[in-house]
Amino acid sequence: MDEIIQNPAKVYETITYLMNYVQKYTAIISEYSKKIPYTTSFVKYIFNVVMANPLRILLEVALIIFLIVYIRKDRYKVTTELRNQLTEKEIEELIDEWEPEELVPDISDDVRQLELESVPTLKGIVGSKSVLEDGSTVLNLASNNFLGISNDKRLLEKAIAGVNKYGVGTCGPPGFYGTLDVHTDLEKKIAKFYGTESALVYAQGFSTISSVIPAFLKRGDLLICDELCNFAIQKGAEISRSNVRFFKHNDMNDLEELLESIHINDKKKGTKITRRFIVTEAIFYNTGELCNLEKIIELKYKYKYRLILDESLSLGVLGKTGRGITEHLGIPVDKIEIFVGSLANTLGAAGGYCASNGEIVEHQVLNGLAYCFSASLPAPLTLASIGAFDIVDSKEGVKCIQQLHENNKSFREVIKPSKKDKYVVYQGFKSEDSPIIHLSLKNNDMPRIQQEKLLQKVVDEAIKEGVLISRAKYILAQEKNVPRSTIAVNLTAGLTKEEIERAAVVIKDSFRKVLN
Repeated sequence: MDEIIQNPAKVYETITYLMNYVQKYTAIISEYSKKIPYTTSFVKYIFNVVMANPLRILLEVALIIFLIVYIRKDRYKVTTELRNQLTEKEIEELIDEWEPEELVPDISDDVRQLELESVPTLKGIVGSKSVLEDGSTVLNLASNNFLGISNDKRLLEKAIAGVNKYGVGTCGPPGFYGTLDVHTDLEKKIAKFYGTESALVYAQGFSTISSVIPAFLKRGDLLICDELCNFAIQKGAEISRSNVRFFKHNDMNDLEELLESIHINDKKKGTKITRRFIVTEAIFYNTGELCNLEKIIELKYKYKYRLILDESLSLGVLGKTGRGITEHLGIPVDKIEIFVGSLANTLGAAGGYCASNGEIVEHQVLNGLAYCFSASLPAPLTLASIGAFDIVDSKEGVKCIQQLHENNKSFREVIKPSKKDKYVVYQGFKSEDSPIIHLSLKNNDMPRIQQEKLLQKVVDEAIKEGVLISRAKYILAQEKNVPRSTIAVNLTAGLTKEEIERAAVVIKDSFRKVLN
């Protein structure tokens, strides 16, 4: 190289040689290209494209090169740095100290052990009166069979007819094996029942609300939740990856302060408009209280939010004809953007639903994960749900709802604790129309496991006396705010006023026996 640089004649000779070399092979390529049809036209086309927008071509070539390099590159590199810092002896010691997690965790000292030791076994169909394994009959206040129709023979007959015609499952989306008609009928019935434009049926009650929330809220959006909302709402908020803010349970002053602070902060920072929702339950699963829907609607209009209302426990319960909390409070249906609920409680079937306008329902067909990636509700359960709606939306249903309200009033009059009693009616006693009553210990300073053990003794004592009740169950490790330890009593229209009053006396005496 140094020789070429020092001798100019040598440089000229080298350049001439290279040019001749290029011309030679260019001529060869040109000669062969003439033998291939349309080669000249193609080359001219490429040349014209490059000359017309060279920067774009350069960018596209760069992106292609980057893509090739990215694909060929090792994405994960295992480093041996830590291993090189440890001696063989240290590695062996770490292996000896490591204890693998058990596939089945030890529950000997956990609250769950209480359930394994004292879960009653039921025989036959579960109804307002259920038969235990030993043959004794108990008054069932442990299930959400509020209207007492879960074991209605008419629903059973419809389900059997569905099995005979469609089989036990759809194994696919609505319409698979000719089930589109029954799913469509149920959706139309729900929409008509609520007075909305459209409705959509999900295969499972729990996954309904946890699918609806992420269908409309994404990263960067804002979701306002009650701090004691049910577990399904919590999971939906988590899956959505939106910004979630919690307000104190059923505290409208705290909700207004939260919305006002967000509004002020948006003005200061000039935050862009995002999708914003408030989600609440008509009847709270964790406390049995009714939400203050009138105030929530007032605030949502004031601060420009949309509302998702979970009516899983209020469907068929609240209102003169069981149309939920909107009928109960006399609020127009169009004040709520999205109604969500479960068909597995009052109606005694399975699945869930979302009722709203056509655009919101249609959006979920492709964006509701639990709808897209789950087999549809089995036809037998769909037909049972249709039959349950027929019962609720009839004179018989109105009578059942009236009976439920009377039983609710009678039970509350008896269960109301005196000053001497060591239990309290937690939260839900303020909502007299709720069929769910949570009973807890007056002294809640003791450890949770001790409270749970005492409450389980109350449950066991009540079962001995012929009343089936249950402790409220939670996934303690995953709850956002773990509710207080309680016994959840679910009232039903399937029992007479005298039976409900006797159940209240038994529960009250069970508390006194255990706590005294």
